[in-house]
Amino acid sequence: MKPPRHWIPLFESMRHAGRAGLAADVIAGMVTSILLVPQGVAFALLAGLPPQAGLYAAVVGPIAYALFGSSRILSVGPVSVAAIMVAGALASTSLTSSQSVNATVLAIECAAIFFVLAALRLGWIVSLLSHPVLTGFTAGVAILIIFSQIPPLAGFSGPRELGGWQGYWAIIQGLSGLQWPTLLTGLTSMIALLALGAPFSRWLERRPLSPVVRILLGKSVPLAVIGLAIFWVYLFDWRQQVAQVGTIAAGLPHADFSFLQSADWLALLPAALAISLIGYVESVAIAKSLASRRREIILPNHELFALGAANAAAGVFGAMPVAGGFSRTMVNAAAGASTQLASVISALLVAAALVFLAPLFAYIPKTTLAAIIIVAVAPLVDWRQLKSIWRFDHGDGWVFLMTAAAVIFSGVETGLILGVAASIAMFLWRAQHTHIAEVGRVAGTEHFRNINRHTVETWPNARFFRIDESLTFANAGKVQDVLMQAVNDDKNVRHVVLLFGAVNHVDSTALEALETFAHDLGNAGITLHLTEVKGPVMDTLRHTAFISGLAPGKIFLHANEAVQALAGPGAA
Repeated sequence: MKPPRHWIPLFESMRHAGRAGLAADVIAGMVTSILLVPQGVAFALLAGLPPQAGLYAAVVGPIAYALFGSSRILSVGPVSVAAIMVAGALASTSLTSSQSVNATVLAIECAAIFFVLAALRLGWIVSLLSHPVLTGFTAGVAILIIFSQIPPLAGFSGPRELGGWQGYWAIIQGLSGLQWPTLLTGLTSMIALLALGAPFSRWLERRPLSPVVRILLGKSVPLAVIGLAIFWVYLFDWRQQVAQVGTIAAGLPHADFSFLQSADWLALLPAALAISLIGYVESVAIAKSLASRRREIILPNHELFALGAANAAAGVFGAMPVAGGFSRTMVNAAAGASTQLASVISALLVAAALVFLAPLFAYIPKTTLAAIIIVAVAPLVDWRQLKSIWRFDHGDGWVFLMTAAAVIFSGVETGLILGVAASIAMFLWRAQHTHIAEVGRVAGTEHFRNINRHTVETWPNARFFRIDESLTFANAGKVQDVLMQAVNDDKNVRHVVLLFGAVNHVDSTALEALETFAHDLGNAGITLHLTEVKGPVMDTLRHTAFISGLAPGKIFLHANEAVQALAGPGAA
């Protein structure tokens, strides 16, 4: 058997970190734990679960991931996107078990999905979600989360599940029952978070402090605001009007297998698939973005196993599903983390808080936690990203908007499915509208360019067309129609040459279309030729009757050779 450090990356990375690196991990772990505690409580409430479900996830999830993850600084734990997806799944009226039990069922199902994908080496599944789908989905979920936090922010009961006009209408109707002390506390908390966020960080940058102290003070803002909110409620004696978190069982998480008795496994499976897919894509995206800066390598299949281990631990120890968190990971990196030991340290500090500080959590106003969630997810609604995508490609911009709208008005899982469907539809539309350019030769060179963009040589008896895409069932008919239309009205043409330099694949449907096109041209007294055919494509064509059926047409090595043979002096 190999030494453990070879199959547990944490041991290997710690071995190379040195004392300075491990000391930095301890500091980074302390800083990240300050952010992890309020997020654990807030995201549990966002999911409709007891606060300990989020705190337990903040303890066991990071430790399990730390052992197997290939990212040295990804901070795994409860995240807002997964929380709102859990809330939507648990809101179903058809479920029979308690929400806490079914949350652990979701975590176990996510773990099983990750393990299966890892065993099948399907790490490439990350590419299923295009950038417009992912950013549109994230923006839509962020808006959904913000609306879901209006009831706790204002102190009235909201709908169990958002999605569709009924949910938003229920929030509007609920505004008549808002509690002014609750709303005032929440808005004050939000103002404090915004005022002590970026402005406070900029102020700290101008002070003669060490980078670690700056980060420590800057990221302590949520905890400070929670403390001020508790003092605020007691100062004005609003304990009866402002809802609080309530008692949290003190102590460490313990193994609980009550999820085995749930009868809702099958009903929760679609939600688990969606949570797993989004959790994996976001986790790998975050890990890769930071790994590229640090010249590290992220192994997608390894990440599947590590996230599976983290969710399995979360399920066994009564927690909610976990994934990589963007804000915590950025804080972890900025604080100087060099290995996953930082995540272990932060998890141990959260565990210590559960043991020694749990009674204090009971006094946290829920409206302040709602304010923390809103401030945390608001930057995810990145309209500058939409503007950039729209300028680059209107089609991708529409995919972004359709995905976001579908999430907002149809729910998370439905929105994800519709977003992927829109992305696939856009891909097929682009494939069908393959760019075909008629080309000629730049005088004095062997370069061929679009006749509508450049001044080039052309020949009356031969026309050259460049196909800028592989030929498949999606575009074969369209390509054939465009080419036939281009040559039908030209009585002088005797040769048509297709430049295959951009064609990487020809499927059977496209092959049949090529054979039909060659036959139709022959009937019109025109000969079809190919040039610049790539080796793999040529290997495929050699196994068909197309090559022999092409005669008297030829396959030329390059376009200039075709010009000499077909349009040069003495050519037919």
